[in-house]
Amino acid sequence: MCAIKLHATGDIRTVDVDVPSPAKNEILIKVEAAGICGTDRHLYHGEFPSVPYKILGHEF
Repeated sequence: MCAIKLHATGDIRTVDVDVPSPAKNEILIKVEAAGICGTDRHLYHGEFPSVPYKILGHEF
């Protein structure tokens, strides 16, 4: 699936990632589109702590 990853401060890339497998008692929901929010902007600018290769776009 297509995802937006924050590789480092100021470095966002569109990448292909594996579709996650749900654990027992979880479901997998197909999302048609997702956006970014203010937190993602702060992560991009290094204004919030983050780990490398974080997938952004939780606003669906």
